[in-house]
Amino acid sequence: MTDKEFFQKTIEDEVPRFDRVFKAVPNKLKDSRAHPKNQRVEEIVKTLAFDSMSMPILLETAEFDFGEESSMDSGTTSEMAMMFKENLENAKEMVSKMSEEEWDKPAKLMMNGKVMWEATVGAAIWGTLFDMIHHRGQLSTHIRPQGGKVPSIYGPSGDSKM
Repeated sequence: MTDKEFFQKTIEDEVPRFDRVFKAVPNKLKDSRAHPKNQRVEEIVKTLAFDSMSMPILLETAEFDFGEESSMDSGTTSEMAMMFKENLENAKEMVSKMSEEEWDKPAKLMMNGKVMWEATVGAAIWGTLFDMIHHRGQLSTHIRPQGGKVPSIYGPSGDSKM
């Protein structure tokens, strides 16, 4: 299995996990913040949606500027979850059509025009996915304290019977 194929398979496996976490977030959590230094639930969901938007753009142009996140319009958690899923499915489809040369070409991830990381397209897209998995973990920590049930992610949670 090539790195590209493994990425596609990983997206297939991860989308349902993200979906379970998005669905488990109680609506009342929008403004929840566990600690003053923590992001609000709405901000984490927005970050996940924005990161997902970066994937198709990064795959097409080999660069992305994460400094634009603050200008992104927010929607409801379910709207942003749907956008998230569509972007990951789109990225998976785009990767399936890429050559190994396109996957391995140089890419840049920036913040407000400043290059923060140079890597291959493949490495940058994996890094973006790992960042989203990190933010999913942050989001999942808000669920139980607010009366929700934490879903199974990689195995049973204290609230799931899976």
